[in-house]
Amino acid sequence: MINLLKPLFFSILFYVASLGNTYALTPDNDSSLVRDPKKFYLEINSKIRDSKGPDKADEKLVVKGAVIKVINSNNYLIASYFTDKKGNASFKLPLDNKYKLIIQKKGYVSKIVEVNTSLPKEINNAFIFGVDIALFAEVKDLNTEVLQKPIAKIHFDKMSKQFNYDVAYTHKVNGDLKKMYKEYYDLKKKK
Repeated sequence: MINLLKPLFFSILFYVASLGNTYALTPDNDSSLVRDPKKFYLEINSKIRDSKGPDKADEKLVVKGAVIKVINSNNYLIASYFTDKKGNASFKLPLDNKYKLIIQKKGYVSKIVEVNTSLPKEINNAFIFGVDIALFAEVKDLNTEVLQKPIAKIHFDKMSKQFNYDVAYTHKVNGDLKKMYKEYYDLKKKK
C-alpha cells in the first residue's frame, strides 16, 4: 500500500507544479507581453501658442510649423510631428513607456514635457490628453536654464484613472518660470 502512495504523491506534486508554471504565462502576470498599441495608447492633442507672458490668459497667436520631437527612454528620437496653421498637432504614444516631448521652432526657446504612459496592467484603454504649450521668442542674454528640465510631467493618476499633470512639480516649475519671464520682459524693454 505504501509503495502505491509514493507514485500518487509525486504525480500530484508534478501536477501542482505544472499549474504554477501555466499561471505564470497568463497575460496579466507576464511582464514580457505588450499591450496592442493600435488599441491601447495615449493620444496627445497639442496646441502650441506664441507666448504673451505668464499672466496673459488670451494668447491667440499660434506657432505653426513648430516641431514636437518624441524621444524614448533610451534617448532615441522615435517620431517628429509638426503643428498645422492653427498650431495643432496630434499623435499617439504607446502605453507602458516614458517619453520626452521637445517642442521647438527656430527663433523660439524650446520647451520639454515629460510623459510617463505606464499604468496598471488591468487597465486597458485608449486615452486622450490635451497639452497647451506657449513658446516665446529667443532674447539675447536670457537665462533659460529652467527650460533645460521639463516644464510639465504627465502621468497616469490611479485615483481618477486618467492621465494628468504632476501638480506639485508644475507648481514648482511655474515659480521658476515666472522669474525667467520677468527677466525676459526686462530684456525686451531694453531692446
